[in-house]
Amino acid sequence: MPVIRVRPMRLKSPFRWDPWQEMESLRLALDRIGGRSKAGSPGGTDGDASVPEVDLYDAGVAFEVRVDLPGVRQEELDITVEGNVLTVRGQRDPDGPRDESYLCCERPAGPFERTIELPEPVDAEHVQATLSHGVLEVTLPKNPSGGAKKVAVTAGGRREDRSPHGGN
Repeated sequence: MPVIRVRPMRLKSPFRWDPWQEMESLRLALDRIGGRSKAGSPGGTDGDASVPEVDLYDAGVAFEVRVDLPGVRQEELDITVEGNVLTVRGQRDPDGPRDESYLCCERPAGPFERTIELPEPVDAEHVQATLSHGVLEVTLPKNPSGGAKKVAVTAGGRREDRSPHGGN
């Protein structure tokens, strides 16, 4: 008589699977591929450039761009506009202790660059950029002829009405 051995089956329970953990793993993998590393060693010594977060919206006669740049001074920024492409480059210096051991370091330091392709060309001669409270605001008037220009950054206060539609 043959011997029949029964092995217990290991079924993966759908109740133990965490789809949000899977999404987080996917997001981290895409961030690594896209160069958006949030982790790094102090002082930017890992050689990875950070990519600042950006909001872009159409304000009718102009495009508005807001870039989160906490800890960056206006003299460390290089902003250029060519045709329908805005490029923001700069340097974020580390501001933590130099002789301490970090337990956690998520605030990127070192060089950064962000290139934004706008939906249509802008008037490069009339682009304005203001850095206030760690937020760079760039106003890019629309212009079908385009052009190229380096943009000067000014320091400024917060605008009361930030709505692209006038706040009404």
